[in-house]
Amino acid sequence: MRSTRFPIARLLSLAVAAAAVSLPLSTSAADEAEAPSFNPHNFKFPAGVYRCELNRSVDVEQVSPDMQSAVLRFDKKEYRMKAVLARTGALRYEDQQSGLV
Repeated sequence: MRSTRFPIARLLSLAVAAAAVSLPLSTSAADEAEAPSFNPHNFKFPAGVYRCELNRSVDVEQVSPDMQSAVLRFDKKEYRMKAVLARTGALRYEDQQSGLV
């Protein structure tokens, strides 16, 4: 009986080659229209106080109507958060200046 196993290096090179062939060389308006939205699951993100199991809290003071930014207070400081895409579709906000996620 003949083995049909490929060496790992061969499988990896085939996967990389297949991925390289399927990658677009440039993006068009149609491609950008099909890009995942920031909130694909239509999660709600109301302003208010959020508490964790360690009894810490984050006060979300304001969320923009398009949900692209939020202002929150944590540890007596105010942070202006910007929306960023997450592969999972979760709502993810970051403040580049402080590094808060």
